[in-house]
Amino acid sequence: MNQSLYPITQRFLAWFSRPVLFAGLLLSIPAFYLLLATDNQHLVQTGHTLYLVAAGLIALDTYWKWKGNRRQSNRHSGKMVLDMGITLGCLISAIQFSVVWSPVEWLLRLGLCAAILLRIAMLVLQHMKPGHLVQIITLALLMLSSAGAGFYWLEPNVKNYADGVWLAFTTVATVGYGDIVPSTPSSKIFAVFIVLLGYAMFSIVTANIAALFVGEEEKIFERELHADIRLLNREIGALRDELRRRDKFLAELEHKVRSLQEKQH
Repeated sequence: MNQSLYPITQRFLAWFSRPVLFAGLLLSIPAFYLLLATDNQHLVQTGHTLYLVAAGLIALDTYWKWKGNRRQSNRHSGKMVLDMGITLGCLISAIQFSVVWSPVEWLLRLGLCAAILLRIAMLVLQHMKPGHLVQIITLALLMLSSAGAGFYWLEPNVKNYADGVWLAFTTVATVGYGDIVPSTPSSKIFAVFIVLLGYAMFSIVTANIAALFVGEEEKIFERELHADIRLLNREIGALRDELRRRDKFLAELEHKVRSLQEKQH
């Protein structure tokens, strides 16, 4: 590759790989729940296909990162190992071992889901800067809306999308009014992950709101500090002018004294 084009290519791959990785991680979530629909072979087959597509996207992103980091440090090696593990897990999950999952298979699949959610959280936090409260709240609302759709799909007691959003909110907020509760294994598993994501998202939102108030106080203190510094600079400048005038006066006085002494001699 032309050396002059190498930085441009690297920037393009770095920009393009983020949505590719994010899409692959997101596709693996519905794939997990589609495999739970053992009574519908078409849904199960769709779940296998989504797992294969997710594995391909994550593997493509991992290859781009490996190719781009060969000349750099290994600071992304941990994330690449996690991505490769998720890719392998998606490929294995795409294989139909049995209709009913064994306890070991349940644990492995739940472990894969936990790794996927961890990687999504790492990816989101990596590009989330402090003070971007609007973006964070928007992301929280999107997560709540998606969780509502998930409960509407997975939970038979949820009769409409509004009830799904309500169940998602009470689950994320860990309120638990008890009017609607998850009753199926798939919705219970979904609720566990929603609670974990909810804790993280609420922590980020509250931390940014607190930082907003603290930031305002810091701005006021900074303005007062700058005003004091400007006042101090003016006083120092006035003192320097006064010292210059005194030095000039002393120099003139010394010159006059010497002139008088020379006249006397």
